[in-house]
Amino acid sequence: MPDTVAQNAQQVAFPRSHEAIGPDDADRIAKAISRALRRAANRSRAPSSVIAGGGYAVRRGEKAFQKGLWGSFAFCVIAPVFVASVYWGLIASKQYLTETKFALRGSESSFAALGVSGGDEKQLQDSQVVTNYILGRSMVYTLDKSIDLRRIFSRPGIDYFSGFDSDDPIEMLEKYWKKRVDASVDLMSGIISVQVRAFTPEDSLLISQKIIDLSEKLVNEMSTRSRRDALEQAQSELTRAEEHLKIATVNMRDARNAEGVLDAPAAAEALNKIITKLRLDLAAAQESLALQSSASATQSPQVKLLNARVDSLKKQIAEYTAQIASRENSATLADRAGVLSERQVELGLAQQQYALASSTYESARIDLERQRAYLVPFLRPTLAEKSIYPRRWIEWSIIVAPAVLGWAILVGLAFLVRDHMAK
Repeated sequence: MPDTVAQNAQQVAFPRSHEAIGPDDADRIAKAISRALRRAANRSRAPSSVIAGGGYAVRRGEKAFQKGLWGSFAFCVIAPVFVASVYWGLIASKQYLTETKFALRGSESSFAALGVSGGDEKQLQDSQVVTNYILGRSMVYTLDKSIDLRRIFSRPGIDYFSGFDSDDPIEMLEKYWKKRVDASVDLMSGIISVQVRAFTPEDSLLISQKIIDLSEKLVNEMSTRSRRDALEQAQSELTRAEEHLKIATVNMRDARNAEGVLDAPAAAEALNKIITKLRLDLAAAQESLALQSSASATQSPQVKLLNARVDSLKKQIAEYTAQIASRENSATLADRAGVLSERQVELGLAQQQYALASSTYESARIDLERQRAYLVPFLRPTLAEKSIYPRRWIEWSIIVAPAVLGWAILVGLAFLVRDHMAK
């Protein structure tokens, strides 16, 4: 193009070769050349259409550049839009959402049994543990064994990109589980929210109910170890108290056999009653004897009989009294009662220890069997009626918008590079 402009300027401005060039001719020629160069520069800077390149002067490779623009548009925009439209519009399987919200509640005794002061702090800790458990492998493994998660997520009719391959290992099932289940806890209130997505409403509801059951079981098992240890300790104390009671009972029996008295206080009480009765009889005999104490009656058979009776009663009273207590006799009931009392005290203590150990054991057993914590669902899982996943327009836009934006950026860069190389 510059060569053509120069030739035109030369044809217009320069005189024939045989003519002489004067100062006026030189000035005229210079102005003509300047005007031609300015026209050429203005034509090269004129704007053009992005695709057609209308105002640009013809450049080498312009058609190839336009073909590249159309090809990149087809590859970067049309192809992603077509694929996304076909998949999200016709192929993507419907997913049904079941949501549940629950909170942990328990008695103060359950918190004390776990060695934690403050129910709110313990409740929040338990909520975080339950949330991690819901998303963990243990939950996945248990549900796979109980309701066959692999079968639920690989039913016929589920598209390839949404379903799960039932032959994959548990590690892959765990990763897939985290895509289908969302669990979170509110740090202020301790409320746990769980969202489950499945390919049928019944499966989504079943999984949600199982999650609640297993989570409640986990909360109760968190304090089982300490309560089981308490039960084992109570069992040990009960066995020890039972052995002590057996030994005390045997010692009491041997002491009674050795002393020949079953119950010393009862025997002493019986002897006291006999002595009291004998003393009453003695008083009556002495009274009768006093009535016949005249000189003429002292040798009578009746007086002799009364004297003999009085002597006999006194002798019996002395013997019975000596059986109860005496300084000269070491086998009195008082001595025997001392030995038996020691054994009775030992037996009583053993009985009290056994009763206390038995009560402690029974309390520990009941405490172990009792449900100490509860899940209180205030948003119960219900059967979904409509599929809200996948969110087709959102998913479609996530693919289409970056594709269009990326293509626009590439086209802008391509024009910048081409214009820079053309200068």
